[in-house]
Amino acid sequence: MKDKYIVLPLLVLLAFAAGISGASAAAIPANAVNLTMHQNASDPTQIIVDVNYSDDLQDVDPTVAVDAKLELLEGNITGSTINWYYTGDLSGPSASYTVPEDVQTVWLSSFTGAPVPQGAAKLYMEDGRSYRWLFVVENATGKVFKVRASSVAFQLNSTGGIENETTLASTNLTVDLQPHFELSNLTVNPINGSAPLNVTVKVNVTNTGVAGDYTAELKINGEVKESREVTLGTGETEEVEFTCELPAGLYTITVGDLTPVTVTSTPAAPSASPASGIYRNNVTVTLTGPANSTIYYTTDGSTPTVNSTRYTVPLFLNKSTTLRFMAVVNGASSAISSASYTIMKPVTLTYYVKEKVKKWYKKWYRYRGKWRYKWRYYWTYRYVKRTSSYWQVA
Repeated sequence: MKDKYIVLPLLVLLAFAAGISGASAAAIPANAVNLTMHQNASDPTQIIVDVNYSDDLQDVDPTVAVDAKLELLEGNITGSTINWYYTGDLSGPSASYTVPEDVQTVWLSSFTGAPVPQGAAKLYMEDGRSYRWLFVVENATGKVFKVRASSVAFQLNSTGGIENETTLASTNLTVDLQPHFELSNLTVNPINGSAPLNVTVKVNVTNTGVAGDYTAELKINGEVKESREVTLGTGETEEVEFTCELPAGLYTITVGDLTPVTVTSTPAAPSASPASGIYRNNVTVTLTGPANSTIYYTTDGSTPTVNSTRYTVPLFLNKSTTLRFMAVVNGASSAISSASYTIMKPVTLTYYVKEKVKKWYKKWYRYRGKWRYKWRYYWTYRYVKRTSSYWQVA
């Protein structure tokens, strides 16, 4: 059996049951033959044809023969080989036919190895019979075409020509010999974490058509980053796995056209230099984040966002400040860092103190007719101006 095969819908009414002498092909009762064909659901490369003959067929003229006809209605399968397994399975005898260019119609009796030549199958011999035929088309994988299978009754004249041709039953079928792949169960794990983030992506690939190869493509932010090729038979499902390392950023990850999963690779939190502490006079603070990051900060203790002030140059602080800041890389925000700076400024204080002092004066008196004096004092108070310096929180 070939690797790739397709059963073409072909139903041939072989022989009808016996009876009515003297009837022509045109006189065969309507609906005397039922013909159906379909692709095998478990193996779409096979096309199954069932033919059933009615018990109503009586006294058909022995000269009335039956054959089956296959017509290509749409598509091109030139060069393909049709193998006809006329016992209904792939283990029985078969006949074959290679489709030449521009041939649209072929009789089953023209197949190499056909069980009977044209006109040899007699209706009167086949009353109430059922047949199942299996058609396999080789070298047509990847093609879509439409065929009609017909059961035809006729009489042969003395020269072997066909007379009174009557189509007893016919049906059409579009044969799809392409693989059809479906993706499902996309999982991405983990969906967040610290950068660089190692992510595992898994997806199921199922083939509902003929056997074939499928290339699963891992897409990150809409761009194909990696691919895996799998070969699947009809009905087979295989899990495809990808691993990737994501630097800091926000990503959408998918395989094929499945709905993307959002993944956050969180950048490292930024740092401040010098660190939190108490500083005299002023301090200049430098904020440092991961590569390719943008830092946003606040000075009032509120939570920073991408709408906060963007850090561009070192920050000059001349008063006590609480900095809160974060780094953003490719849309992903880091954890929020904070640093508190207490700025001390020198202050000169002027004040007055009350102090006790001696107050000197001359005490006059007469001695031997002359005025004389002595120095005397008394205690009094005065306010004295003082200054002092100290460090105060700015």
